[in-house]
Amino acid sequence: MKRENLLLLINFSIMVLIGIAFAFVYQANVMSDPEDQLFNQKVELVDEVKLASLPQMSGSSSSFAMVDMKWNAVDKDDEKVGTVYHAVIKNSFSLTGSGVDYGFIELLIGFSEDDKVYVQYLTVYQSSWAVVGIQKYIQDYYDGEDILNSQGIPSFDADIVAGATQNPATVSTDAIKEIVMEALILEYPELEEINPYEELFGIENYQFEDDATFTETTHITDKRLVTDGTDQIGYVYSVTGTGEYQEGESDSILIEIVFGSDDTILGFVLPDETYNHSGGSFRSKNEQYLENYVGLLISEIQAEVDAQNSTDVTSGASNTRALIDELLEAFVSEVN
Repeated sequence: MKRENLLLLINFSIMVLIGIAFAFVYQANVMSDPEDQLFNQKVELVDEVKLASLPQMSGSSSSFAMVDMKWNAVDKDDEKVGTVYHAVIKNSFSLTGSGVDYGFIELLIGFSEDDKVYVQYLTVYQSSWAVVGIQKYIQDYYDGEDILNSQGIPSFDADIVAGATQNPATVSTDAIKEIVMEALILEYPELEEINPYEELFGIENYQFEDDATFTETTHITDKRLVTDGTDQIGYVYSVTGTGEYQEGESDSILIEIVFGSDDTILGFVLPDETYNHSGGSFRSKNEQYLENYVGLLISEIQAEVDAQNSTDVTSGASNTRALIDELLEAFVSEVN
């Protein structure tokens, strides 16, 4: 073999070996999987834990948001990078051409070892005009946000092309924020919000007792007395009803009206498990609306409802606001 050909063969062999080595290095480090993109580095998900079973989904099934899986994320040296949760949001905002007749958002939610939150979307089947806005919301707000700041992430209108919807399109992004907060509490239970009754009554050792004299009515389902172990310090009525919260969607809410020992309203509690209307900013606006009734006697509630009817303090949440007004009026007429 001529010397020139031998050198060419050697050089070619070297290039092939370099190419193979590069391919191995690239394959080992390329961030091709969603969990890699979550932390911006190559990771492996280990120690899988099933937290819940997802309900069967169909066009007629109820909407839900659920965190169902958990893993630890480790790097190539088997060092823990963070914790990853899998979450699913099901609603009625179907994406044309997706092949399913319901809305569906699938997420990975990651918490790093330095207490930052990251979100990577896997599937976003929502109304077509909102998909890009939802993706932008995730990318802009959940890319290394400190966990202590995540509660303050603002509501976001996914209708980034103005005019696609009449009202701000915040339902899907609010649902994402809520499910991220749910995962946050699973990972950092010490950050769970204070018990609302402790905050309203100012003590930790309160006790509930059923009021034996109470008679259930159409909307008032329960009355509990509140004591400090010795003396009565207040009482709580549970009021419930059903109404529309978005076009074509109706469901129930339950309002707990909390009174002090002087018979004035201390505040309201809207338990998560019985609040079946839109959450996020819509719910926050309605909670803010209820603050107008704090300090009132039962006899003063109707006048405040009438006064508030001339204002629109909860634009975008008016359907639930209307139901709240109905329940307050029903409470006044039915209370015994």
